[in-house]
Amino acid sequence: MKALGAKKNRPGLLTELTLLPALIMGSLVATPANTASAGAEVASTPVYQERSEGYDCFRIPAVVRAGNGDLLAFAEGRNGGAKFCADAGDIDLVYKRSTDGGKSWGALKVVIEGFGDTKGNPVPIVVPGTSRIVLLSTYECVKAPDCGRKPRVSISDDNGHNWSVPREITQELGFSTPPPWLATGPSHGIVLARGEHEGRLVAGLNYSIGSAHSGALIYSDDQGATWKRGAVDTPAAGLKPQEISPIELADGRVYAAARNDWNSSGDRCANQGKDNRAFAISSDGGAGFSKKFAFEPDLITPPVQGSTARLRAVDDGSLYNRILFAGPSTCDRRKELRVRSSYDEGANWQSPGVLVWGQDAAYSDMVQLDGRHTGLLFEAGPEMNANASIRWAVLSEASLGLPDGSTAGLPVTPDAAGANHAYLRGGATFGTGRIGKALTLDGKDDYVQLPFSEALATGGGDFTWSGWFNYGASTANQSLLWAYNQGEGFSQVWLRAEPGGNRLRAHLENGPTGNITVDAPGALNDRKWHHFALTRSGGTASLYVDGKLAGSAAGLTGSVSPGRPFSIHLGQRLDGQYRLQGSLDEIRLYGRALTTAEIAALATGSGSDSGLRLRLPLDATG
Repeated sequence: MKALGAKKNRPGLLTELTLLPALIMGSLVATPANTASAGAEVASTPVYQERSEGYDCFRIPAVVRAGNGDLLAFAEGRNGGAKFCADAGDIDLVYKRSTDGGKSWGALKVVIEGFGDTKGNPVPIVVPGTSRIVLLSTYECVKAPDCGRKPRVSISDDNGHNWSVPREITQELGFSTPPPWLATGPSHGIVLARGEHEGRLVAGLNYSIGSAHSGALIYSDDQGATWKRGAVDTPAAGLKPQEISPIELADGRVYAAARNDWNSSGDRCANQGKDNRAFAISSDGGAGFSKKFAFEPDLITPPVQGSTARLRAVDDGSLYNRILFAGPSTCDRRKELRVRSSYDEGANWQSPGVLVWGQDAAYSDMVQLDGRHTGLLFEAGPEMNANASIRWAVLSEASLGLPDGSTAGLPVTPDAAGANHAYLRGGATFGTGRIGKALTLDGKDDYVQLPFSEALATGGGDFTWSGWFNYGASTANQSLLWAYNQGEGFSQVWLRAEPGGNRLRAHLENGPTGNITVDAPGALNDRKWHHFALTRSGGTASLYVDGKLAGSAAGLTGSVSPGRPFSIHLGQRLDGQYRLQGSLDEIRLYGRALTTAEIAALATGSGSDSGLRLRLPLDATG
């Protein structure tokens, strides 16, 4: 291992900075004077600034959180080259360390010195539970005769304070000689945490040999000591995957997010920019692609690198999954960097996302700080200079947008079966119930909002919703339950009292394949307690009132809850219509269709807990 030293100042470069204080996350740090975040929506502070610290500029950020909690912000420190801040020149791989969560950053250190050549494309990977950081990088000859582009690996076993000498892994990855074009990452690599390949290190790689352009995943099963080239795809004309950022999905598959570089020298806004991002899927830990690279039309960007990170996962105790993508958000130029979210593991991406930097911006990387905050290291600057600085921002989940909206200060009624505690909106009160107390809604603005939670998504499976209701002598339609979505052609489940039509009506729908409706006769607006149970068993829905079967319908296919995120309301439709003036008690959701006998038992005040996903007694807050 070699100790790291500060970079010496280069002759002829600006080395003096005018400093002013900036308040970032409650701490005062010194930042260069020309760093105003005009147009930015999220507070940020510079970590690297062009024409400083002995370098022309800094590019290609990567960030990780070491085993001891320190943040390491890697970059290329660039000098020389055919033009200012050129991709090829005398380029060192450098980093800075933060020991306080990004509030301040230490002195620049050189990890790999260029010595007149290019040493860059950092891909750091932290091995969980250890002090090890594995650093993949790319070496390109500049001053010497062309030697292709060599993938290399360095290792630190003391949280990045000292590093092994870089070791070339060209032949390990199956190349007899270095390809004329090859690039590791850039941005952090991952360590698989699920399935049979748990502990495997995975990183992105792209290379070109002749006219064949390939996107790939490489992996290590010995904590970075040796590497193999795994999944490879060489798409046809129109798709050129580069700068691949992998992320592990909740089911253990690997999602490989890629820049499509095909339009870099042509029409960047071809197909409205919907062809500038691509993705592939590996189902075997990075060894092969089960889904080859395809366009990702949800993510509008120019041809540019983008980064991914996970914020939440249900198998880590969260109610829902959430992964993030960071990148510029217009097709014509590298500008307006946004963070966009997917709640369904990359199947769909939300738009437009959260604006982080309103001016020009380019490459980025993200790191999960905890279950509620994500760190973002990104290139940014004024108009026509996206590489003026590399900046740091911390985004809370609230700033990224909460799927349940703002819930701060709302009373919460507990879920007795788990963690799906519900929010009381509008000022609902408690009164006498069928079992203990019940929740009374005023028909004006009171309702119950269930949390967005994967446990409440019944999909295409069997289920039972049940509960007690009590309402007065009104003939208005009043919603008891409304789940997932609303409107013709959208997947949804709802149960509505329609006393004017002398019925209780249930509706179950899979948008693409159709819907079924079940009616139970009776106005039931007699100010008495009545029990309902709505079941799905295969393609058949059944509606029970006061423990007895009142109606059924067949023909339902597919999922009733495919969209993410979704909403579930008790006491109103999702848009606030059909508000209930009455009371609700003991609302339950089962992940199976209860039997007739079990439903009869529920209607007497008892019942089974087998398969119970949600139980809201609706008798208290806390």
